[in-house]
Amino acid sequence: MSKKTSKIALLFNTRNNYQLFEEIFFKETTVDFSNYHIFNIDLDSEDSQQDLRNEMYTKYNMTDIEMEFEKGLWAKNNIEYNEPNSFAAARTMEVCFDYIDNNNLDIEWVLWCSHDTPMIGDDFMQKLEQKLEENPRFATEVGVIGFCDWGTPMEGQAVYGRGILLDGITGPGTHKHECNYKNLPSHNSRNNGKWLQPSYTNAEYFIVEAPQDNIAAFNKKLYQDLIEPDYRFILFNWMDDICAQFGLHGIAAITIPSLEVIDQYRKKPEFKVARSIKSNSKFHKDAYGLARKLPAHWRHKYLYSRPISSRDLGNVRAIFETDEVQEKYKNSIQRNIFEWHIDDGPKTLDDLKYLK
Repeated sequence: MSKKTSKIALLFNTRNNYQLFEEIFFKETTVDFSNYHIFNIDLDSEDSQQDLRNEMYTKYNMTDIEMEFEKGLWAKNNIEYNEPNSFAAARTMEVCFDYIDNNNLDIEWVLWCSHDTPMIGDDFMQKLEQKLEENPRFATEVGVIGFCDWGTPMEGQAVYGRGILLDGITGPGTHKHECNYKNLPSHNSRNNGKWLQPSYTNAEYFIVEAPQDNIAAFNKKLYQDLIEPDYRFILFNWMDDICAQFGLHGIAAITIPSLEVIDQYRKKPEFKVARSIKSNSKFHKDAYGLARKLPAHWRHKYLYSRPISSRDLGNVRAIFETDEVQEKYKNSIQRNIFEWHIDDGPKTLDDLKYLK
């Protein structure tokens, strides 16, 4: 294993779409990854993909965690494809963390990546490392870091996160947000049109309920200390669940708007790969039919609704104001977010209260 000194690693989960490494991610990402571990967990790809799989590993210096297990190079929490949880994103994150620990790698953040979401700029990773160095509080107060994500809802449109608790992000007259941190206000309409702090796009970072889920960095130590993996969230809403758990522990999710990625899912059909939303089991083990059952599970777990579609949202603010819900969230990030309004502008760790 070649020596890498960065404390950030990349993780991909791949199922019959190895061509996207060559055709989208590495083709359009101009970062020099020579100092970064790049891990992949294969999700039972077909035999026809194996030659391409090996070619990609050699060309881009990637480590296949499953192959390392088969060689006997590590022996904890291996993937078993007859195990129903093995395709859940949270399960593969666990496996990656175990591999890191068993190989004594000095890695503090794992960047969960999508094959169709390249990074923008040669210095994306350098800038991320600089942000972590300049903000040591992130190591103990931030669980997940997201980025400015271009193109997911519409080409040319930026999304900075996902959420339903922030006042103004849902409800009548907020169709422009649609449960996302997008179309963010450029001025503070609740303070005579003036910002009390930088605007969202100019902020160093700001707190979100959850980042946009194409690519995000996870705090390895806090994740292992605080998160109880929920394998029912295979792909859809899995990141929202992790952020919700962190929020209950008073650990924030943030977005760094100056770090940009671009969702190139529209190119996937060129390479005969279906988008995840199409629920094609050849490429994705999650499906909208399965995900449609998750709102009830989320409601049981978190006491308020978190549907996969804003059409099924219901009156979240009324539910969140009930005594039972308020008691559950009295020392949480969620309570802080619930009391903020989208027009108040970006919020930082200094704006948090109610935490233990």
